[in-house]
This record gives sequence, structure tokens and C-alpha cells, in this order.
Amino acid sequence: MRDAMDVLEMWLGEYNGRGGGRPAMPLGSKGEAGGAQLRLKYHPTPDTIAILHLVAVLRDGQPAIEVKSFAGPVTEASVEAGLWASTQLGRRP
Repeated sequence: MRDAMDVLEMWLGEYNGRGGGRPAMPLGSKGEAGGAQLRLKYHPTPDTIAILHLVAVLRDGQPAIEVKSFAGPVTEASVEAGLWASTQLGRRP
């Protein structure tokens, strides 16, 4: 059985390979074992990043997916996204 990260990687491969070349906005992804986090990201410029971060959590005993977007300089946006995800997962930032 494929997990969400496998499906995302397949989708990204198809998207990035369309048109016989590199798309105008190539996308990348990151995740973690077990699939608790998925990050869809792209670099509008070499020094900036846009991240759509999805985190699987339990809220009031029910499964949920928290979603938040981050954008800006690579380091700052990446750190902000990581701290947010850690908080959502009940980890200490």
C-alpha cells in the first residue's frame, strides 16, 4: 500500500515532467516517516521559498489535517514552518 508521501512524489514527478521539460514553477516536497507531515514547496527565486505544510493530527480524538502556508526567505520560512509543525504535533519547538 502506498502512503501519502508516495502519492505526492508520483504526482510531483508527473507535474514536473509535463511538457517535455521543466515547468515554469517546478515543485518539490518533503515528508517524514509515517506520513505525519507533508510539505509542498517551490522557490519563486533562488533566495525565497513558498511552503504549503500539512500535518496529520488528532483533535478531540478525531483525525484532522492542519494546513498552513509559509513564504519568504528560505531560512526564515523553513524555520517558521518547522516550528509550527512541531507545535501541531505536540513536540517542543
